[in-house]
Amino acid sequence: MQHRPYTTFGFFKAAIAISAIAVLGLAAGEWGLGLPVFLPGIALLILAFILLSFRIVQLIFKFQLSRYHDTNQVESLLWLYSRFTPSVSLPAMRDIAGSPDFLKVLADHCYRYQPKVIVEAGSGVSSIIISEVLKAEGSDARHYALDHLQKYAALTREKVANPGSKVLYAPLKEYQIDGKSWQWYDISTLDGVEQIDMLVIDGPPETIQPLARYPALPLLKDKLSANAIIILDDTNRPGEQRIIQRWQKEFGLEARPLYTEKGTYVMGRKGAVG
Repeated sequence: MQHRPYTTFGFFKAAIAISAIAVLGLAAGEWGLGLPVFLPGIALLILAFILLSFRIVQLIFKFQLSRYHDTNQVESLLWLYSRFTPSVSLPAMRDIAGSPDFLKVLADHCYRYQPKVIVEAGSGVSSIIISEVLKAEGSDARHYALDHLQKYAALTREKVANPGSKVLYAPLKEYQIDGKSWQWYDISTLDGVEQIDMLVIDGPPETIQPLARYPALPLLKDKLSANAIIILDDTNRPGEQRIIQRWQKEFGLEARPLYTEKGTYVMGRKGAVG
């Protein structure tokens, strides 16, 4: 069940605004012609009925979509627990944290591609899941998670049990990319890290700046291995869609959408994305 634009509250508000303009225009037209003002009232009643019916259909669809997502999250969480038993208690998921279906994507790609170096832009429950997968597999892969907030980096670090996983405090730093100023994690924390095989981008928050996650590839492209895969979360948002388009244009990436609650894309150079 895919998200549809006409089910959003923004679309509903736009429909009300357009309808109100149409009714006012009709009233102004009648008034200008000196006719009795009764058609706008009739039109208003008809439009109110149509909009109310439309809103009911929206709410029914959103309820069905919510149930679908809830079921998918439970199934994804059961899948994760079937693959490994966490050695630490897992924090709350969904909302601003990673959803189980996104975490399943990360774990599945760890199993499938066996990356030797993993870097996350943004730390949290995803860092814990990757750490637990590597620990359960006895993997010697190196895993680095960046966080621009020292408090949250410390909280995540407490839950990371795999010796090859590190949560790094990387405060936001100003960079110049093609003559424009951007805020992104301090990548000096990754000095010595080369040949990144899996890059997970789930930060920084979009409130930092427009297209907040765009700098990830311009800044880290030289550290990516030939067959590196890039996983971007929250791709249901317009900003992330614009980022994907820019990355494809600028770096010639292939992109494959995966259906998750918040939207996920897997990208890579030609032939790298299976």
